Formats: sequence, structure tokens, C-alpha cells
Amino acid sequence: MSKIFTTKNNQQLHLRKLQSGDLDTLFNYLNGLSDSTRKRFGPHAFDKQSIADFYQDESNTGYLAIDQENSSIVAYSIIKSGYLEHDSERLRSYGIDPNRLTDCTFAPSVGDAWQSAGIGNAMFQHILTDLKYLNIKRIILWGGVQADNIKAVNYYKKYGFRTLGAFEHNGKNYDMVLDL
Repeated sequence: MSKIFTTKNNQQLHLRKLQSGDLDTLFNYLNGLSDSTRKRFGPHAFDKQSIADFYQDESNTGYLAIDQENSSIVAYSIIKSGYLEHDSERLRSYGIDPNRLTDCTFAPSVGDAWQSAGIGNAMFQHILTDLKYLNIKRIILWGGVQADNIKAVNYYKKYGFRTLGAFEHNGKNYDMVLDL
């Protein structure tokens, strides 16, 4: 499923799933992110081979927002069916029983020049449509969210994500989930 979205600045974006021919454009997007944005997004390394290897795992699905004017990627999100195995003990410590069939793990990013244009909201709504169709019941943030990323923490809270607890990994992070 794909969708055309108009940003707050009246720019047309195409929202769709990642396709096999998108590797070079995705590589350019990831390597065009600022250092601070790159540090906040870590599901996979930023080289082409790592990205290709990552998508060999069929439980990983990429979503893109593409600028209609120049065909560049302006936002990228990942949904992993199930949960990250190394997070399962921490999730259980909060009273969450991770379920590979009804949970998914979410990792969003929006290009620096495109932040606060409504793209994250549009992409999330687009992704939610797919997740509900797949009978997903809970979204878990991929590696949590860095506590000092107040903008992201507030974004997740706006959508109803709840904070389960905090953990240390390169600073303080919050585990957050959204029950659908």
C-alpha cells in the first residue's frame, strides 16, 4: 500500500514500503543525516552491505517517505515483526510477555531538514494501517528512546506510548510501548 502525503510546507511525498531497488537511495539518505540524528538511529549499520543483509531477514520491513520532486528519501522507518531478543529480559522485568506474533518493534527516522513538517505523523499513521491489518497488538520502540531526546519522547507520548522503565546504554533510555 502506498499513499501521497502533502507536508505542512505543501511538498508532496510518496509514502510506501521499501523496495529492493531502493538500496542506493536509502544509503544516501542515511549518510546525509547529521551526526546527532545518526546517533539516535541504530537498527543497522549505514553501509550498503549491512543494509542489504538486514533486509535478508524477512521479519524486517522498511517504510519510506520520498520527495516527489527529486525522488530522494526524506524519512525512513523500520518495523520488525516480533521483538528484539536481547530486549526480552528487560521487557519481562516490566511485566510484559513479548509475543512474536502480535508484537512488533519500531524504529523511525526523519531527515534533519524535514523534521517538524508532519512527516513522522503521516508515516506513523501509514504504518499503523499496515500493522492493524497484520493483527499487531503492541508496538515496542527499537532500543527504547534516549531520555535526552525530549522531542521524540513527547512525540511517542502524543501517540499513546507508555513508558515502561529506564535503562542505561550510551546514556539513559526509556523503554516505551503502544498497545493497539
